[in-house]
Amino acid sequence: MPRKNDYVNYSTQGICQIEDIRPMKFSWDENQREYYVLRPVHEENAHVFVPADNQKQVEKMRPILSKEEIDRIIVSVRDQGMDWITDYKKRSAQFQEILARRNERELLLMASCLYLKSKEGGKGLSSGDMEALRKAEKIIRREFAFSLDLKEQDIETYIGEKLGLNG
Repeated sequence: MPRKNDYVNYSTQGICQIEDIRPMKFSWDENQREYYVLRPVHEENAHVFVPADNQKQVEKMRPILSKEEIDRIIVSVRDQGMDWITDYKKRSAQFQEILARRNERELLLMASCLYLKSKEGGKGLSSGDMEALRKAEKIIRREFAFSLDLKEQDIETYIGEKLGLNG
């Protein structure tokens, strides 16, 4: 059960700190309910209110990854790939689902797939594919940098070293 001051990864908000857990009443709800009050670390003035009695919403809060978990995820994708889906609509739908789930392993596989496709000869990536790649990279950089206590710009090097690509 998440507690006050814990850091969690929440849905599309990314890394958040639980500022408080308190009863609140909103105009759209007849009852006062217990809420997690989350503050996204990359948006200081924003707050997210998660009803503690809504299991589906609470399940979107998960602990941030440890260094060991990040390293395992990076190594786990080393020899794997994601198949390229030639149908743009299907590919775009799959990428949007992966971005929404924010599963770091899937994000790394997706980013790797897009990066490799961009390096193939031909016309490169579509604007939609480029946007999906940028979003995946941003999520990975932010989450890994926070957990590893590194700067976002150092994450690519960190991943490359774990994969044995930088030397």
